[in-house]
Amino acid sequence: MRNSTFGNGSKKLYNNKTIHKHLITHLKKTLTEKNSKLLLWIGLILFIAGIGVFFYKESILLDSKVNAEKIAQFGDFIGGIVGSLWSLAGVILFYVALTEQRKDIEINRETLKAQLSALNQQIEEFELQRTELAETRKVFEEQSETLKIQRFENTFFQLLTLHHELVDKLNFSKVSMMMNVSMEKREVLSKAFEDLEIKLRHSNSISEKTSTGAINYKVENPNTKEIAIKRLNKAYKEFYFDDYKQILSHYFRNVYHIFKFIYKSQLIKKSKKQFYATLVRAQLSSDELFLILYNSLHQGLGYPNFLFLIKEFDIMQNFDFRIIAKYPYHQEIYDDKINSVKQKF
Repeated sequence: MRNSTFGNGSKKLYNNKTIHKHLITHLKKTLTEKNSKLLLWIGLILFIAGIGVFFYKESILLDSKVNAEKIAQFGDFIGGIVGSLWSLAGVILFYVALTEQRKDIEINRETLKAQLSALNQQIEEFELQRTELAETRKVFEEQSETLKIQRFENTFFQLLTLHHELVDKLNFSKVSMMMNVSMEKREVLSKAFEDLEIKLRHSNSISEKTSTGAINYKVENPNTKEIAIKRLNKAYKEFYFDDYKQILSHYFRNVYHIFKFIYKSQLIKKSKKQFYATLVRAQLSSDELFLILYNSLHQGLGYPNFLFLIKEFDIMQNFDFRIIAKYPYHQEIYDDKINSVKQKF
């Protein structure tokens, strides 16, 4: 029973909504500007017809007597019928104006929505373009970085190749009363290492004549660092300028300029420079490191510039410092200089 009542109520509500919808549709078709104008014309026609009907056979002279009753009836006619028609026409026009204004507002609202949607779409497109530009810029930066590395490595490996060519072209020959010494390539560096060690050992030897006139050498180590520095400088000058300048000067300059090129290059990041310096360091033997170390301690040769690069790239990382520790104060001299050295180029 309840379900039947509920169903009848829903059906009645649906019918009411349908009737209301039909009424609104009918009113919209009736309340139009065309019908308003029609009412205005009808009112105007009735107004003219009323004048004809009420004042038919009436005198229109100024001195004639006015029929107040007919005037009153005419006024009632005009106010009751014509006025009502014109009022209704005005209401219809007002309704039409409101309806058109509402349509305009809806159109403007839709236009604003469309413009807002277009603006949001443009914003999304701009965001996409910005993302694409950022990605393009990143690609260009990576390509630029790659080109810089390639430019650097071209020069770097050319210098490294030149280093090996210089080593391969090294030759040493010396004629003495006892023998004729001739060496090539890395044998020259090994020979230079041996000769420098001899000079350093002899720098701490004192010659004495025996009673028979023979000369004996006695080791007399320096008792101060200053004396050790003087002996070291004297020994290295004799080694380098007397025998090896023409052979090793080009070699030292080339190794120095390889490290200097790495240090001063703007084509690679600072964090990458140690890697390339390690590649060069791997090409140097223990004998070469020994020669480079003492060259870097001598003012006007490897000091201060080459010693600064030794410190910067830790070139002596794999060097066995026990080799120089057997010479009094040499380790201390090296430590003092490398700790205080400053860039001069």
